[in-house]
Amino acid sequence: MEYFRRVHFMKIRGLAAAGLSVLLVAAAGCRASGREEPAPGGESSPSLVLSSSPASAPEESPAPAEPGSRPESSGLAEGIPSRNQQSVLRRTRATLDTKISRMLPAGVPVAKGYLTSATSSQPTHYQVKFYETSQPAEINSPAALKGTLVATVEGTRYKDAAGAKGHVSSYEQVNLSDYASYGKLVNLGHGVKAGADVGTGHQCLTWNEGRWCLRVDSPTDPANQNKEYPDAKQLAENVVAYLEDHMLPAPQKIGVISMDIWGWNYGATVEWQENQTVYRIASEDPMTALKVAAAMEPK
Repeated sequence: MEYFRRVHFMKIRGLAAAGLSVLLVAAAGCRASGREEPAPGGESSPSLVLSSSPASAPEESPAPAEPGSRPESSGLAEGIPSRNQQSVLRRTRATLDTKISRMLPAGVPVAKGYLTSATSSQPTHYQVKFYETSQPAEINSPAALKGTLVATVEGTRYKDAAGAKGHVSSYEQVNLSDYASYGKLVNLGHGVKAGADVGTGHQCLTWNEGRWCLRVDSPTDPANQNKEYPDAKQLAENVVAYLEDHMLPAPQKIGVISMDIWGWNYGATVEWQENQTVYRIASEDPMTALKVAAAMEPK
C-alpha cells in the first residue's frame, strides 16, 4: 500500500513539473516575441543614409516593389536604403540606355516622402533627377516631375581623357604657405586647413583632400547670408568632419566640390573625371550633394 501511495505521489509531482515547464516556455515565448530585433549590422552603416518605413511602424514581410520608398528618418540621419528605395534605384538604373559606366548612388537622402526619379540617356550622356514626392510616383511619370528635386546625377563621355579633364572647372592645388604668409589660413579640424580669399562682397574657403579641391563661397554681408548655412567656416568644418568617415569617389586626375551659400544663389556641385568621362552631382543643399557623392557606385 505504501508503494502505491509513493507511485501516485510521484505521478502527481511529474504532472505538476510538466505543467510548470509548459508555463515557463510560454512565458519565454511571450518575452521573445516582444523583444526588439537589432538592426542589421549592429551600428548604422557609415554610408549615406536613407529612406525606409517609419521607425515606429511594425516589421512586415517583404512586399512587392512600390513606385516610391518611405523614409525611415530625416535625410541627415545615418542608415541604410530600404528595400523599396533599392527597388527604385535598381529600376532607375535599368532605364538608362548608354555606353557610359552608369554611376548612381546606393541611396538618396529624403526627408519625409517617397523617392522617385526622371531619367534621360544617350550613348555618351545620361542624367537622373531624383525627386521626393508625398505619394508613390512611377519613374519618369508626370507625378514624379511634380515632386521636390533632391539631387541630379549625370555622366558625360568626351573624346579623350584630356578633354574630360578640361571640363572639370575651377580645380586649384592650394598652396597653404602662400595663404599662411598673409595670415589667411583657416583651421577646419582633423588636420585640414583652408586658404581664405576675400573679394568684393564675398569670401572663399578653398582646400584640398586627396585629388579633390573643395570650395565654399559665401557673402561677407550678413544681409546676403543663406538661412540654412549662414556660416561658411562651420559648413567647411562639417564637410571635413563628414569626410573623415565617408569616402568620395576617387578621381583619375581631379575632382571639384563647389558650394555656394548665398541667400539668393545657393547650391553645390560635385564633379570628377574618370578616364574619358566626367560625372556630376548637383543639389541645392551642400550636404545632400556630399552624401550622394559618397554613396556613388558603378554598375
